[in-house]
Amino acid sequence: MLSANSHFSYAVKNCLLFITLVLIETSDHGVAAGRELSLQDSDDASTHLNFFRAALRGRQRVLSCARDAKICLDREKNPWGGSTCCFEQFCRDTLRDSDNCGACGQACAYGLVCCDGKCVDIQNDPHNCGSCFQKCPGQKSCSFAMCDYGG
Repeated sequence: MLSANSHFSYAVKNCLLFITLVLIETSDHGVAAGRELSLQDSDDASTHLNFFRAALRGRQRVLSCARDAKICLDREKNPWGGSTCCFEQFCRDTLRDSDNCGACGQACAYGLVCCDGKCVDIQNDPHNCGSCFQKCPGQKSCSFAMCDYGG
């Protein structure tokens, strides 16, 4: 069993980790503010730091293309996809991103999903039933994201 000092030490370490993660997340120097955070003049250091921040967030990484739009096409620097540089700021996948579906800034309406650059209703579309490109066999309909739900 752990002593009271061990529990306290463990709690302090967890609090420090939490504070560090919050500071990383809310930093006004980060990608969310549209600026790169670099520790040195090296683009590699910036890329690795931004990757670490994105991994901690648990969300899709956002790569800035403000200096070079071609960076979106470089799979080594941008393994997350998104070959279109939107608003000269961020790499986006206009084939799958519901906020930039088919073109930068073209958002899908509530409840619709971006499939191959088109906003579709995966709840009722027999060609995209439940997910993109999930086609219902034959002439079956799609309801509640399931083929032939009504029987």
